[in-house]
Amino acid sequence: MARPATITREILAPLIRARGPVSATELAAVLGVNRTTIARTLPDFGDELVTLGATRSTRYVLRRNVRNIGNRWPVFRIGEDGRATEWAELESLHERAWWVNWAGSPPEWAAACSERNGLWNGFPFFLGDIRPQGFLGRLIAGRISRLLALPEDPRRWSDEDILVYLQAAGEDMPGNVVLGEEPLRRALAGAADLPSARPVDEAERESFYASQAAGISQSLPRSSAGGEQPKFLVTLRSDAGFRPVLVKFTAPMGQETGRRWADLLVCEFHAREVLAEAGWSSPGARLLDAGGRRFLEIPRFDRRGASGRIGVVSLEALAAASSGIGRDWVAMSEELLRAGLIDDGSLVAVRVLQSFGELIGNTDMHAGNLAFFLGETLPLRVTPAYDMLPMIWAPGAQGEIVDRRFSPLPPMPAMAGAWREAAGMAEDFWRRVMGDPRLSPECVPMAEAAWNVVRILRAGSKSG
Repeated sequence: MARPATITREILAPLIRARGPVSATELAAVLGVNRTTIARTLPDFGDELVTLGATRSTRYVLRRNVRNIGNRWPVFRIGEDGRATEWAELESLHERAWWVNWAGSPPEWAAACSERNGLWNGFPFFLGDIRPQGFLGRLIAGRISRLLALPEDPRRWSDEDILVYLQAAGEDMPGNVVLGEEPLRRALAGAADLPSARPVDEAERESFYASQAAGISQSLPRSSAGGEQPKFLVTLRSDAGFRPVLVKFTAPMGQETGRRWADLLVCEFHAREVLAEAGWSSPGARLLDAGGRRFLEIPRFDRRGASGRIGVVSLEALAAASSGIGRDWVAMSEELLRAGLIDDGSLVAVRVLQSFGELIGNTDMHAGNLAFFLGETLPLRVTPAYDMLPMIWAPGAQGEIVDRRFSPLPPMPAMAGAWREAAGMAEDFWRRVMGDPRLSPECVPMAEAAWNVVRILRAGSKSG
């Protein structure tokens, strides 16, 4: 490259955008000038320039405006007491990079997921993971996508799309993180007016659940396609206080698909009960039939009372940001252990939960169905188990009833201890399911057969 007569901002800008973060020495080498010449030009960028590091490790990168909403946003957390604190500032940079400038000391897990100077090569996982997802995500996106010029399907959202949504309407997302001052203001000033926090009296929950399910089904008629379970969020109010819950519901039980999902909610209820008694899930789930549908009410572990929140992160997001997505829960968690993000106790929990899922026919144990509490310190702890049910019984994508074979395998040596604990719980689970009068007559022999398979497998492991 011929040496330019003068090094101007216009000459440097495309180089920094393309190569950033880049040092003055690297820029000088490309342009054939000395570092002093580069240093004299850098102040011309003003607020557009971000300086990372110090002295000889200093690198430069340019801020990138996202649509019409700027290039920096405050990140807040809401605590269990409902009070907010400023956690960090997020900045968008060129080349799809992001900079997180922590308000205090970085969380202990930050070093495993980003560069030491706060630079992230992708959208920070603790923000990307709270984007609208699944059934509720499609419901939200359908309501707001046109207003914000976003794709109707949130699975097609880019990092910028997620950012646009969070800073515009992210006041009531999973976990405890809120991006932007306006969403925080709404979260704090109108906590009781948020859809999930608007309290419903216990005495009214039956009629409220029935009307909610009917309304949602009318607005999104194909919501159960592909195995997505319809659900909504609500906070119940009683003399004991406020109880934030997630409520799953079925199609009318007079329909074959609705009846099968009603059986699956019975199964999920018993799975939660068995796991809760062993300390692997949270107690307090309740089944309710109303308006011809079945409802499963599940306490939320990311909420406390009327306004408190708790940080969470999915295994999928954490693994993608640190060690990479693996073949199953255990493989990914072993990598998290090697990275120092979890401890042996959490790995044992994951082994037990994966084994239990396999022994009850849960064929939907993707990495989004396991989570960890996300605080400042390490190791991260596994949250109570959720979405644990025999999805092997689930209707097909078009709602058809499918006959699938239940054939769990004996454990590998490294899983033997956890598997034996899980097998005892799985045998208890199937026993409870087949004895529940709410189960359809056609599912009783299926549960009995599954119980017998687990019983024989468990007996074989004891004799071996």
